[in-house]
Amino acid sequence: MNLIQINDLFPTEVEATEYFESYRWKSGLVCSRCGSKNIGNRNRDNRHHCKACKKTFSVTNGTQLHRTRIPLKTWLIAFAIVSDAKKGLSAKQLQRNLGLSYETVWKMYHKIRELMAMEKPAPLTDIVEMDETFVGGSPRKAMNPSEIPTEKRKIYDAKIKQYKEAGVSFNRKKGNSATTRLYTSRGRGSQMKTPVVGMVQRNGDVVAEVMGHLSYANLKEMVKRNVETSDTVLVTDSYRGYSRLNTIVEHIKYDHSKTYSYRGINTNSIESFWAIVKRGITGQYHKVSLKYLPSYVAEFVFKYNNRNEDDMFETLVAHAVSPLNR
Repeated sequence: MNLIQINDLFPTEVEATEYFESYRWKSGLVCSRCGSKNIGNRNRDNRHHCKACKKTFSVTNGTQLHRTRIPLKTWLIAFAIVSDAKKGLSAKQLQRNLGLSYETVWKMYHKIRELMAMEKPAPLTDIVEMDETFVGGSPRKAMNPSEIPTEKRKIYDAKIKQYKEAGVSFNRKKGNSATTRLYTSRGRGSQMKTPVVGMVQRNGDVVAEVMGHLSYANLKEMVKRNVETSDTVLVTDSYRGYSRLNTIVEHIKYDHSKTYSYRGINTNSIESFWAIVKRGITGQYHKVSLKYLPSYVAEFVFKYNNRNEDDMFETLVAHAVSPLNR
């Protein structure tokens, strides 16, 4: 649903509230506190009065949006904007769109990611590709000043002295994170990156999760949780962590050092998903902390799995009014 449709369908907060109610109470309005159907008229603040328990309640009472103070129409606008951004968007951009404080929008966006994470795809089957990627900043090359040739250092020192006399300082300023980290490795063994493992069914859904330790035991458990192993052929690269997965599922290991595909044997689908994740994190979010990385991954998974169906907006509304303890 686009923003023009939202403005036309929900001109006031009443229509937005009724839309949420249509998802929560599909069989008719009932009190969220006592379950009674003896409900009075709607109050000015869009709350209902229960004649049985003599209390008032709203459509968000006891739901994922419990106690929200943000107008429901604003939530609908946020759902539309976020679900339409394939590679995500920054909280700053969403703040400019909604006209709220950054802190409020940041919390809204993470709540939306929580709603996205509630959707669980069916077990993967048929041909399933599995691969891992690593998220985080690439460590800058560590260089000891003594490794710089003496003549070069003299030139640099002279330039620094010249500019310093002119009032120019090369000292790192606040907010400049371009610092060299010593003794860091690159690639799979990098201490600066976090492994994320994903599996995708050919022309189907994807599952992905942040994995603290990339090991055969963890990879095996992930396959058992998410794959219908009796009717599946698993395709991976030649990473040794996948070596013994043939004990639980039909497994083809493909060596990427030679070619990337042979007669349909490849991991191109999951690598395409990683490309979306990497472009989103690099281009929109720039930096993602380990604490919130699973939420960001859930957002990309949700959007990928709903790429062929225009129902992300409706799904978010349905999840928003689901019970809080779900």
